[in-house]
Amino acid sequence: MLDNIRHLPQPPSLIVTSRLADESLWAEALNLGAWDVLAKPFDHTEVIRSVHSAWRHWHDRDELHTNRSKQAMTATAA
Repeated sequence: MLDNIRHLPQPPSLIVTSRLADESLWAEALNLGAWDVLAKPFDHTEVIRSVHSAWRHWHDRDELHTNRSKQAMTATAA
């Protein structure tokens, strides 16, 4: 999945889920580029925290990209 989304212009922050989530899976997933790993069955608080954090990261990254593009266009026009 990470290989498939990595090439997108604004790739989402991937959250991995597993019944067998442990420190080893968490470390491997994060090292490969996942945002977080959540164990099943889900803990409501952890899901909200992880999804909010992933969305915020994606949103801020997108906003930074947009602002840089605008600045580059302004600098080129000047």
